[in-house]
Amino acid sequence: MKNKNYRVSRATLYNTLDILLESKLVRKHQFDNNTAFYEKSFFDGKHDHIIMTDTGEVLEFSDPMVHEIKKTIEEVFNVSIEEHSLYFYATKNADKEKE
Repeated sequence: MKNKNYRVSRATLYNTLDILLESKLVRKHQFDNNTAFYEKSFFDGKHDHIIMTDTGEVLEFSDPMVHEIKKTIEEVFNVSIEEHSLYFYATKNADKEKE
């Protein structure tokens, strides 16, 4: 915005973020420090991530097995899960040399 000479106060940005969060148009993620990350939401009720602790990269994934686990939890505990988030914290494995 600065490059296009738009002038917006921080208060306006924070208020807008609050509205977007309340309306579930964006999601806020705060993984392991005080930095918040925001991403648009697709209203799919599921959100699975791999957070690379060595690089800070965030990989999003979806796996049918997670859905099956969710269904099992709903049956066992007699609940309806509306949304879920799953985070794996990982580091990249060093490439193994071929023997």
